[in-house]
Amino acid sequence: MQLFKEIISTPMTLHLYLVVIIAIIYMTVHHYRNRPGLAVTDIILNYIPVLTHEFGHIVFNKISGGRTEDLVIVTSPRERIATSQQGFAITRASRRSTMIITTLGGYVMPPLMLALGIFSAYFHYPSLFVLSYLLIFIYFVCITSRKGIPILIAILLGLMIYLLIQNNQPEMIVLILSIVYHFILGVLFGELLQSIWTMLRLTFTQYPIEWDGTALRNLTHLPVVVFTTLWVAFNFYVVYAIVKYLLF
Repeated sequence: MQLFKEIISTPMTLHLYLVVIIAIIYMTVHHYRNRPGLAVTDIILNYIPVLTHEFGHIVFNKISGGRTEDLVIVTSPRERIATSQQGFAITRASRRSTMIITTLGGYVMPPLMLALGIFSAYFHYPSLFVLSYLLIFIYFVCITSRKGIPILIAILLGLMIYLLIQNNQPEMIVLILSIVYHFILGVLFGELLQSIWTMLRLTFTQYPIEWDGTALRNLTHLPVVVFTTLWVAFNFYVVYAIVKYLLF
């Protein structure tokens, strides 16, 4: 228990260049994901961003009085190609306002979690960010209808932590936590930048494609470009706030 307290209270040194490098790798792999060998790598890299996005739908659904039935991350390359879905959350709502808020929530959550991770490390409370994702993952394991891979990940993580604690290696645990911390921040930042391009492409495509923007258009009767503008502006504001606070 004492070792656990020491690890949780250990300050995290934030290396922004690592976050940027991981983000570049994330976007590069995603761009070339259809090449041999990169489809699975892309799924591994965007597992956390997809989980964050779909969890955002769930959080805002519950806040606005809805009900959640399932949360799934698609881990099959073939299924992703066939359905054009990386993941999905099945939610229920009796009011149109709840449906609107639920849809908006998926695009708000990743930038918010990125900001939480950056500022948690900056103010020496990295445990807040780690605990947040631990709770999200536990909730995900409990609610998802596809429990195989999430349970396997949970077992492997638990086994790794147990072995490190048993061998009394706090330095190694802190190093691993730092790597995981920067990895999560990097893929979140990469997804933030990638999502801007994706939303712009979906908004101005000549072909009809169903996505959250068109769902909001059908619910509100407002042009898709309105919601794309809001999401892009929010993403840029989060990045601006982070850079302004850390560098000035």
